[in-house]
Amino acid sequence: MTVSEPRWDVMGIDERAPRRAPSLAEQAYETLREWIVAGDLAPATPLSENDLARRFAISRSPLREAIRRLQDEKLLEPSGPRGFSVPPLGVQLVRDVYGVRRALETAAAESATDIPAGEVAAMRARLTEQAAEIRKGNLTPFTEGDFDFHDLFVGHCGNRLLIGHLHRLRGNIRRIMTYAGQFPGHTEASLREHEVILAAIEAGDTASLRAAVDGHLRGVTSRLVATLEEADRGR
Repeated sequence: MTVSEPRWDVMGIDERAPRRAPSLAEQAYETLREWIVAGDLAPATPLSENDLARRFAISRSPLREAIRRLQDEKLLEPSGPRGFSVPPLGVQLVRDVYGVRRALETAAAESATDIPAGEVAAMRARLTEQAAEIRKGNLTPFTEGDFDFHDLFVGHCGNRLLIGHLHRLRGNIRRIMTYAGQFPGHTEASLREHEVILAAIEAGDTASLRAAVDGHLRGVTSRLVATLEEADRGR
């Protein structure tokens, strides 16, 4: 007798699948991560398990799991005998994070194919809107839309491992973008570089796309390094 395979196309089955509420460790991780990337936890501020456990009203065990994940993502680092802190946002962090981002995203650009025309057209409209907002002095839409823009080609590269590695970088990328989003000149330059990338996507030219992505991420790195070095000299 042949055993039939289970059907997974029954309408609504996914909605009826069991759902597990986020664990305490997951909730602590998400909260701490958001504080870090939004800049609510100042770099080098001493933190301790005991203080955070009291603040979250949870035991130290789930908190340790959250801290371990954040240390794996380089969003926290050891500080003192039992403490930890947010790493400083400096030249080396920008070079390290964007060096890895550039390596991964240029590889993604080389294999990004069959990007739906509708998604490309929608992104063209968003860039037009972002440009108009930048002219008004509003830089927020561009910064908030950065991941969506890069996902236009990264999401179609066909390499789940690459996408996963980029996702793990997002906490530090967001930290850097939050800092960069205060500078109009940098944002205007990044918009122009996005327009070159989108033009390559519209042309279906993967070689040009790779070069445009490489040029953009090199440009971001050099601009931010120069800004941070100037700030260091002014201290």
